[in-house]
Amino acid sequence: MRFRPLLFIPIFCATLWGQDPALKDAFVQAKALWATQGDRENATARFDSVVAALASKAAGLEPEWVQVLCESYNWLAILDDRSAQNKARTQVRLQALIDLNPDFELDRAVTSQRLLALYDRLKGEKYALVKLSYTPEGGRLLVDGKSSALLARQYLPFGTHKLTYSRAGHTSSEIVLDLGLHDVKSADLKLTRTASTVTLYTQPSDVEVLLDGQSMGFATGRAGPEAAFLAIKLGLRPEDLSAPFVIPQLAPGKHRLELRAPCLRTKALELGPEWATPLADRTIEPIRMDPSRGTLSVSSAWPGGEAFLSGQSRGTLPLASVPVCSGSYDLLVRFPLGAFFRRITVEEGKTLNLEVRPKPRIAFLGLEGGDFTGRARFVSHLESLGDRLQQLAFLPARAGESAANALVRLKTSREAELVLIARPVPDKVIHQVELTLATLDGEEERLVVKPLEEDPLGSLAARLNAVPLVQRPGLGFSVLDLAGEPGPWVLAASETALKAGLQVGRPILKVQGKTLATAQELQEALESVKEPVSILQEGGTTALPLQWEALEIPLGSKDLCYPALLAQLRLQYAGAKGDQANLIKLNMALILMQFRKFDKAIELLRDARLTAVQGVSQGTIDYQTGMCFLQLGSTYQSEAMQAFRQALKYPQATLLGPDGPQVAPLARQALEDLK
Repeated sequence: MRFRPLLFIPIFCATLWGQDPALKDAFVQAKALWATQGDRENATARFDSVVAALASKAAGLEPEWVQVLCESYNWLAILDDRSAQNKARTQVRLQALIDLNPDFELDRAVTSQRLLALYDRLKGEKYALVKLSYTPEGGRLLVDGKSSALLARQYLPFGTHKLTYSRAGHTSSEIVLDLGLHDVKSADLKLTRTASTVTLYTQPSDVEVLLDGQSMGFATGRAGPEAAFLAIKLGLRPEDLSAPFVIPQLAPGKHRLELRAPCLRTKALELGPEWATPLADRTIEPIRMDPSRGTLSVSSAWPGGEAFLSGQSRGTLPLASVPVCSGSYDLLVRFPLGAFFRRITVEEGKTLNLEVRPKPRIAFLGLEGGDFTGRARFVSHLESLGDRLQQLAFLPARAGESAANALVRLKTSREAELVLIARPVPDKVIHQVELTLATLDGEEERLVVKPLEEDPLGSLAARLNAVPLVQRPGLGFSVLDLAGEPGPWVLAASETALKAGLQVGRPILKVQGKTLATAQELQEALESVKEPVSILQEGGTTALPLQWEALEIPLGSKDLCYPALLAQLRLQYAGAKGDQANLIKLNMALILMQFRKFDKAIELLRDARLTAVQGVSQGTIDYQTGMCFLQLGSTYQSEAMQAFRQALKYPQATLLGPDGPQVAPLARQALEDLK
């Protein structure tokens, strides 16, 4: 009577290995103490420790641990029944076992007939026996909507119960039973086949299965012993395969089966008509997925960048030939100032090389307000805005975070330089949405769009991508187009250009041997030429050095987004030096003037010094300083006059660019107006 449990111990407990070693050991030791040594007291103590650990969480136990708890109750009932001191607890143990699992069969080899009879009597006071048959086998049984084991005999509580049996490729069967005291009822659950099924296993698991382009779900989990004969063919263990994945309704005809998973090469199988007819259950040979990888290299001239692939950090730049699963990713590189963002595709067996630079980050804070016609479509446009941006790194809204909370977070963390929020315009019918784009310091612009338009964000994307130059290549002279002239007409020239032989009042015939008809063509040619530049006019050729001419960003343009420009300039300033840094300060001040932040603009202008004395130069800075003081009111009249007088010292200074209006006449007029 004691030998049989010893045979059972190693077989059963192997399934518990690794779940809770201490509890497992207590269970095994308890059996061994009684079966081999007859040590009832210590065996009882160990079984009690197992019950104490498991009983309170019985509802959430895995099936293996439910079995342990049931067996522990069975053994404790036996041990208590043989102890005069504990005999009264025997019925309590059996009742706890019935409440846990009324279908549990007591071990008849070690349980006395008297205890077996008591167990059956206690069970008969609450439960009725149902004898079940399943045709075909291998389906799924629901009892009152809850999954149940496919047992031939089941005990159910008194009352009315609905049994539903189903299997892929068959109609389901449903039976309602009314059970009472002393009832023993039978339920024959028969199904009728309606379609063929296809079962497949994958290695590894977590593979998406698509049939004719439509996702059927994922092959997950691990196969059991039933797949051993299939696994052996691949030299694998059953647990190396996924759990069986069943396509439940395979329609007649040909089908395409596709399997996809990250880091694995997509596989496609063609299923001929014979897989669907005649109706039957069919199994595909296990499908082994092959690895699919490429490499990624990312570098930057800007220091301190950290790369993230779809939210996962890959370390600081540079990244050199890093192995990456093939597929599409969101590449984000965070720099101390700004970030780089691009959606990339790493192809199998290939290396993707990227040279990146920081861009201002724009954080989308979400679409506020309730539902309206076209909302879902408009949200999709907003979420994909980053794909259209060339000059900004787009950060999508965080799920469940309000715009107000997101703004507080960004101001604290400085994770972005710009924010975008969308709000429906209140009306009887929402047909407009207001977009607010702002810096974290509060410089903002608003744009009203119609969500039902074909491209509601087209104008916003164009404005965000438009970045005017603050410098352009030049030759030290200005031109204009005159009707009837063969080329751009030279209007004025610097002293250097005149000394080199350039003639004012005559057209340019050729540049670097190429005929040019307009001033625009001349400017475009200078974008790619190398110095010295050959200029042909009537009377001869002049060689001029290429030079960079300063520009002011035009204000009040409907084609530009000034908060975004301000963020761009602030980022550029971080790495600029000398005249380039001071020119950026001038343009940042101009944008602040547009936002009527004249005090902040003055701080930048007073700190800016340009070595140039013609074109956009130091005289331009002095004139714009005077204009800022004028806007601050009469209190600053003397400061304004001083700035305008300073501007008069640069007679060749201009606004906007080298061809723009001269500063001196404007400064004199401002002084006259202040008298």
